[in-house]
Amino acid sequence: MRLILFILLVLSSSLTHALDPLLSLRIGEAESKLKVIEDALKDPQSIIQPDVLSEFQEQQVFVRNTSNECIDNNEKAINRSADDLDLLGSQALLESADVSLKRQSLNQSMLSNAQQLASCRLLLLRSHETMEMTLERQKKALTGELLAQQNNLFENFKNVILNPAQILTAGIDFIEGKAGLQNIIDNAVILSLIVGFSLMVIVLLKRWLKASLKSYNESNQQGYFSQFQISLIACLNRYLLTLILTAVLSLYFIYFILVESSWYFSGLVIIGIFLYTILSLTIRVLLNPCPPGQRFTRLSEDISRLLARRLRLLSKLLLAGFLMYSALEIHDFPVQITALLRNVYLILLVLNLIWAIWLFRFYEGVSNVLLLRSLIIVGLLGCLVADWLGYVNLAMYILLAITGSILLWTLTTFIIRIWTDFLDSMDEGRTVWQQRFRKFIGVKSDEYIPGSIWFRFTFAIISWSIFLVAFLKIWGFPDSSLISLKDNVIEGFDIGTVRIEPLKIVIAVLTFAVMLSIVGWVKRRMDKSWLSRSRMDRGTKEAMISLTGYFGVAVAFLIGLSIAGFELANIALIAGALSVGIGFGLQNIVNNFVSGVILLFERPIKTGDWIVVGGTEGYVKKISIRSTQIQTFDRADIMVPNSELISSQVTNWMFRDSIGRIIVPIGVAYGTDPEKVKEILLDIAYQHDSIISQSPILAKPWVFFKEFGDSSLNFELRCFIKVADDCKIVTSDINFELEKALRKANIEIPFPQRDVHLISKD
Repeated sequence: MRLILFILLVLSSSLTHALDPLLSLRIGEAESKLKVIEDALKDPQSIIQPDVLSEFQEQQVFVRNTSNECIDNNEKAINRSADDLDLLGSQALLESADVSLKRQSLNQSMLSNAQQLASCRLLLLRSHETMEMTLERQKKALTGELLAQQNNLFENFKNVILNPAQILTAGIDFIEGKAGLQNIIDNAVILSLIVGFSLMVIVLLKRWLKASLKSYNESNQQGYFSQFQISLIACLNRYLLTLILTAVLSLYFIYFILVESSWYFSGLVIIGIFLYTILSLTIRVLLNPCPPGQRFTRLSEDISRLLARRLRLLSKLLLAGFLMYSALEIHDFPVQITALLRNVYLILLVLNLIWAIWLFRFYEGVSNVLLLRSLIIVGLLGCLVADWLGYVNLAMYILLAITGSILLWTLTTFIIRIWTDFLDSMDEGRTVWQQRFRKFIGVKSDEYIPGSIWFRFTFAIISWSIFLVAFLKIWGFPDSSLISLKDNVIEGFDIGTVRIEPLKIVIAVLTFAVMLSIVGWVKRRMDKSWLSRSRMDRGTKEAMISLTGYFGVAVAFLIGLSIAGFELANIALIAGALSVGIGFGLQNIVNNFVSGVILLFERPIKTGDWIVVGGTEGYVKKISIRSTQIQTFDRADIMVPNSELISSQVTNWMFRDSIGRIIVPIGVAYGTDPEKVKEILLDIAYQHDSIISQSPILAKPWVFFKEFGDSSLNFELRCFIKVADDCKIVTSDINFELEKALRKANIEIPFPQRDVHLISKD
């Protein structure tokens, strides 16, 4: 047996300590790449292009990841070798040759792993140093690029004024060379066919849009997403002609440009009009929908129209900018004209942007962020000043960063709101398919979908995380830092001795939410299908369904913890900490929890029972794990801790069955025949459908001649009723019938009488 264990130990150790050949190759590749980077960065005066620096960053990320993997593998190998040495024990004086050989092999493996570990740590240190040098070079290159100064606004204006003929010459050359008018004439037949085909498509699409709009109006759907759909269809119906024509012609010109490998301004004009149409359509849908669409933003009607008008003007400026920069790109205009056009265009664009941003003070959620709006406006003004002074790159950087951030924020909030409205509609069951889905997973009409809050939370986290990454990218955050951020999100990061892996946590939350929905579906199927044909009573079924739900939630929670990276063995430590908390302040909570479990298993009460506990009387509506919901006869809901139901006296009128007993007292005048009264009472009891008159185990209705009262002969009618809930109703019915019968039999119902004797002092 010892020989077998020794052989297994030798084999496992040889496999464990063998170096991974693929990892060794990657380490060699990382070493060579790092050497090239170090040689390139050695001379601080050397000029390295930005794209080369970006490539260096990607290679340094590879070096860093390879080094970390090497360090991790060697540390594990050293630990395994140390464990194997501990298993062999201390070296004895007289030790067998096999054991000595194995001990020597383990020591050599540890030494080899330690040497490779040191080399990998050195490689990682060198990669950190080169990364810092690369970042420093990038900062210098970016600073130099942003602060590169060209002619200022005054110089550009002066150069154009002093040479007015160059404007006319440049325009004529552009029209003759790049306008593309002759190309349109040569392809007039093809363009006519394209336009004719587009018109037929437009006619068909208009019919479909009108039918869709009519169906939306008839269904009268509510909600953010439904209103957005109605507005989109209505505005598409209005902009369809321009949108389809420009889209088809744009595709034709793009194809022609790719075939001819030459750009023509006429095609770029069509593409620009197509993009402008999309912008106008978006603005109209979001701010000023076409009838019958309604506004679904938080702006007033006047502000929405004003902002829409301002944004449409801004769209026209963007169209003009697209055409201007396209013309400058495909034709070699004089530098003076190009610079002045850029200065004038930037003035108009920035002023309109500031005006539009200022109008956003009326938008809920942005109206209170005065500091942020002020910073954006100051940044745009700084962009304008930088362009006037000749810092063109700095001006364009600020403009693109600010506008890109605004568009990114708008898109993110819009997507989150669409998703939120979709989940709201699922919780409310606005459409038929949503109602069917809610019924399928076992959600009642007045309940929310299980796990809905986690879907909202997770989607918001993912959306804003993507927003953050894109925001950093827009503002020129280094690619290496973004890659490092991505690695931290995917692979995790350490906080002390704890490792946090955000991606796993998000997946765990999503898994938990999905499993909660599955648990709800299972409970629904158990209630409506699986247990419906069993012989269990209602209380047993409800107990099984409740316990299944609690068990499912616990399993979902444990699976979520496991996916998130928590070791289930550590739950014992948490349980130990909770036990200390129980001793200090959680006794009541644990007591109620245990009492709830006892109620579910022992079932002294069940939902629908009429109970009396302390001063509370009513029907049991819900038994949860901590408390029981009791609805009084005044329809007030009272939460009774489960511990009170276990430790206190509880009267359950419907414990084993729904049968109850009522007592109806009645008093008649002296001189009345008691047998006649008894006969009337029994006749009334036997004629009532809710009173049990024939039963092998229950007594029939009977009448007690209770006593001779002060003013009447007092009787009691006692009988059992089929449903204890109806005790008040049955008592009332008997009293009505009793009054009629006594009046018909001329039997008087007396009232208290007193003889008053007045004694005169005379």
